[in-house]
Amino acid sequence: MWFSRLLQRLFPPAPTPAALYLYLALAVVGSIVIIVALHRLLGLRGRRWLIAFVTFIAGLFFGLEYFYPVHGDPGKNFLSDWIEPVSVMLTVVGAFTVGLGIYSLLQVHGRNLARRRPGWHNSLAFFLATFAMLVFGLWEHYLHLPQPPPEVVPWPKGIYEILFNGLFAPLQAATFSLLAFYIASAAYRAFRVRTGEAALMMAAAFIVMIGQVPVGAWLTSFIPADSPAAFFRLEMLGEWVLRWLNTPAQRGIIFGIAVGALAMSLRIWLSLERGTFFSEQS
Repeated sequence: MWFSRLLQRLFPPAPTPAALYLYLALAVVGSIVIIVALHRLLGLRGRRWLIAFVTFIAGLFFGLEYFYPVHGDPGKNFLSDWIEPVSVMLTVVGAFTVGLGIYSLLQVHGRNLARRRPGWHNSLAFFLATFAMLVFGLWEHYLHLPQPPPEVVPWPKGIYEILFNGLFAPLQAATFSLLAFYIASAAYRAFRVRTGEAALMMAAAFIVMIGQVPVGAWLTSFIPADSPAAFFRLEMLGEWVLRWLNTPAQRGIIFGIAVGALAMSLRIWLSLERGTFFSEQS
């Protein structure tokens, strides 16, 4: 397309790696200058209109590309060739949001550490862990060390393995294991039989749980598996509850979530949803 050819002429591929890094630096600096200029020149009302306009154009692009009829053998329309560059642009914007999130975390924990608020030692642990993983992760990935013998592990890689596999992975597993206790507590509160609905839920949960363990199969093992009464074996009854009662209910819930997501998408696309930016700027 003509616009793609124009961009290729204006921004030719970098001839050397040094030129590529220079182009990247200039692009970052130029983006910051443009964002700061727009922030200062547009004003509050102008920034709102700009955000609403960009949001509407982005939603309109993906909607038209999906619903507009395709033509020709490749099955494309006039917007299909733009999917890849727009997706790359969204990836770049997403990378900037990751940087913004890291900056926000550093700012919050930096205040906690500077003012010695309660729990400041957690903020100190955050800084130590973040910079240790950053330094040794980049060192191990980008620093091309001489290839050691197979039985020798370079010390940057060894420290990274200790930080990731020796600290982060066990802490993550321990954190997720705590969810089991919260689930058990919630199940205890939910399964107290006070109403008919609670009794029905309790009975269904009991049948499903006891049907998944060997004890359930042993309790009803006296019923022959090939008899007409085999349906009442606990493992068969639990499977029936999961397949014929639970699955339709889950599909109904997913359908409701999809309708809600569509409504929320329309509100965001048309800038009817006043999020954090609009609420803080009002």
